[in-house]
Order: sequence, then C-alpha cells, then structure tokens
Amino acid sequence: MIFTRNIMDTKTIQTADLPRLFEALTKSGKIIIAPVLKQSGKVFFARVKSYDEVAKDYIQTAFSAKDVVFPRVEELFSFTKDKDGVDIKDGVPSIQETIVWGIRPCDTAAFDYLCQFFLKENPDAHFAARMEKTTLFAVSCAKSDESCFCTSVGLNPGSSKGSDVLFTNIGDQMYVEISTEKGKNSLAGVTNLLSESQLVDKTPHLATLKTQFSLEEIKEKIKTAYDNAEWNQISLGCFGCGACAFACPTCTCFDIQDEGGLDSGKRIRCWDACGFGLFTKHTSGHNPRHNQTERRRQRLMHKFKYSVENLGIVSCVGCGRCIRVCPAHLNIFENILNVTSNK
Repeated sequence: MIFTRNIMDTKTIQTADLPRLFEALTKSGKIIIAPVLKQSGKVFFARVKSYDEVAKDYIQTAFSAKDVVFPRVEELFSFTKDKDGVDIKDGVPSIQETIVWGIRPCDTAAFDYLCQFFLKENPDAHFAARMEKTTLFAVSCAKSDESCFCTSVGLNPGSSKGSDVLFTNIGDQMYVEISTEKGKNSLAGVTNLLSESQLVDKTPHLATLKTQFSLEEIKEKIKTAYDNAEWNQISLGCFGCGACAFACPTCTCFDIQDEGGLDSGKRIRCWDACGFGLFTKHTSGHNPRHNQTERRRQRLMHKFKYSVENLGIVSCVGCGRCIRVCPAHLNIFENILNVTSNK
C-alpha cells in the first residue's frame, strides 16, 4: 500500500494554544517524537513528554526522523531449535501510535519517498507496520541556511508533501493544513482549539531560498554523466565515513546479519552506506566499486538518476544534512553541477 496525501481541510490555531494541543496529544497515549536541543548545541529527534522539551528555534535537526519507521537496527525474525523442530518467530513489531512533531517539509517529502521505496513492490511488513502507526506533524520553514536547497529539487519551505498535518506560523496564529485521515483523527480531541480557515497564501511567512539548479536539466544531463572525469575530482576529499548516508532522510541501504548459533539466533537488518569500502565487496575479495570515486558516483547517481528510473522521483529532498555533517565539506549540489556541466 502507498500512503497518499492531499490537502483535505484547513484550520487555524492561536500560537499561544499550541502547548494545550501538544498536551492533549500526549494525554491521548501516543508516543511523541520531537526536536530536542542537546548540550552540543545541535537539535536531535527524541521522545518527549512535555511541550517545554521541544526545540522551537532551529533550522534543521542534525539527523532525520526516518529511524522511527526504518530503525538503525531491527530484528527481522528469530528462531529456536529443539528436539521437536524449529520455531520461527516473525519480528514484525507491535507498534504504539506515534506522532513525529516539528518535522520539516523536506523530511516529510523524504517519508513519501521511503513509502515508495519500501511499499511499492514487495511491501516491507516491518516498515508498513511502523508507518501505519506514525503521524507526521510538520512545521513550515521560516528560516534557512546556505545548505538548504529544497527549492532546487521541486519542493519548498511550506510543502505539504508527505505530511499528515502541516503548521505554518502566520503571526499570532498557526495555519493548519490537514492532509490525511490520520491527521484529522489525531486532532479530533482538540477541535475546540481549531477555527475554520480559508486557503492562506503562506509565501510571505516562508524562508526564501536560492534555486541552485534546474532539476529537469540535471535529470537530463546526468543520464550521460557516468564517465565524466569530474567524478574523480569531486570525490578526492571523501573519507568513506558514511556520515552523509546516516544523516540523509532518504538513504535506504541496509545490511542483513545473522546472530546466534545452531540452536537459536536471529536475523537483523542494520543501516549501511554505499560509501563504505565493504559495501559491495564480494566474499572472493572482488569489489565492483573498488575506489571512493566509484562509490561517490553511485551515491549521487542514485539520488538523481537511478531513483528516477525506478520510482519516478529524485531521492534527494534538499535538506542539506549531508553538507552540514561532511567532515570534508563536500557539497552535493555543487558536485551535481560539476558533473553535469558541459566543460
């Protein structure tokens, strides 16, 4: 099943009433995952119990919330063996209703991509179980930084793509766009705080971003960029650390490992990254992507070419996390422009 979202209702809520709305959501028994400011000065998603814990003034979290539906490590199944045979227990989890609060529009668009990836063909039962129980309460971006480039990949700071509920600060009120039944049902207990609203032009209240490139031109030019010599140049600084993939809201590479012995054990799935040297290495020792140039090329080609061929969408949402986290200061949109230039 694919989760679709179209604007179905619009409301407003007084900004001063947000704590009351949040409190009602927590009392409903749902788990609330929200941005939290850590001692490092960076903002991370974490489970919260009160509105006071939620970070209010931030551009983007250091990591995405994709591990809510695609955990870093998860058990797929376990087995035990005795004289009567083998007992296999499916690891499909029993999930409590969860709200991800304060997620940005680029990240909700990433959830939309994750749904396409995990559910379009051979639906992944583990992902589906988590996604079915997850509701996304997004907040439009009023600020941006030099790493943000969502407008270059077909999105914008107020995009509702992938969200269940989207809040936009329009002064002393929040404009509320409800896109799904899950979003509507989550707000059912706080209708007294919501007022009917006509469609609102959010543009004056959104961050203004420079468009770094034409997405249509990039998608066309990258088709013939595989042998471009620029791949070698742009990969020279890459350490193969995988930080970009682990921070990315749309990277879906994973490894499967078996743990245990003859009588009991389990199979786990854990995040992986195409930038790692061992990612495609065969047991024979052969590695089809034997250097960092080929691995960097794979990452960018997947974002702008392979995912377009397979799913019809670019798998980059312009969140800028890979730029901010990279120890070598590699810049994905500069790299893409270099390898698709006509020089």
